[in-house]
Amino acid sequence: MMVVIFRKLWRLFWFLLWMWPFAFYSLFRSLGGRKGIKRVAYCTRSWGKFLVKNFGVKVNFVCDHLLEEGVLVVSNHQSYLDVLIHASLFPIRFTPKKEIKYWPVLGFYLGISRPVWVDRKNRQKSADTLREIHRTLADGVSLLVYPEGTTTDGEHGLLPFKATAFAAVLDTDFKIQPLITCYRRSSDNWNPAWFGDQTLLPHVWKFIGRPSLEVDVIALKPVTPLPGEDRKALAARVEKLMLEAMEQAKNPTKAVHQ
Repeated sequence: MMVVIFRKLWRLFWFLLWMWPFAFYSLFRSLGGRKGIKRVAYCTRSWGKFLVKNFGVKVNFVCDHLLEEGVLVVSNHQSYLDVLIHASLFPIRFTPKKEIKYWPVLGFYLGISRPVWVDRKNRQKSADTLREIHRTLADGVSLLVYPEGTTTDGEHGLLPFKATAFAAVLDTDFKIQPLITCYRRSSDNWNPAWFGDQTLLPHVWKFIGRPSLEVDVIALKPVTPLPGEDRKALAARVEKLMLEAMEQAKNPTKAVHQ
């Protein structure tokens, strides 16, 4: 028990020690219009690398096909931890739900990263969001989208993809970089997924006291939109590829077609 308490306090100490220096440096780097967006994406990666190391997360990244710049990155979504893990892998701009802006700590840091806030209840703002996604990709900055729209337990495949963000890459040369993210269960079978009606802070408190956490992130072959393909067809095609890859990750004897 004392070991767990000490581990939590130790990790919180280092988090709080570096929190404000990272925040002020990122704010400074984010200045300068469109160029600031790209600079702060690299700051976000540095902060992500620090966080996963500080909190004992081991990321196994399989990236034979990875494209880093100017791509729409899509992944399955199980936890707030996804944000830290994906941020640690490459410079990226986030597309979080507007509601997350008001979350403690995470909302603050996402705000510093100059994300594209998504308001699904406002159709006009959805159009503005698509234009900003397109501009960001054109600037050579990758964006991360969780097309399921919410988190799941990670045990039952994928929720149907929301196709809105896929419209930003139609009839362009932009590519989609699919990722699958799979958390490994520890000996006590603790599930790092945060979903449903679970309360955030107790889950975070449990996580930071754990000795370690291991996660596999696999970059699939980039997807190019087909001529005349609409957003729903494109989203369905990417969803199918990711489902096949997730099945392959659970059962390596089956073939995956990418």
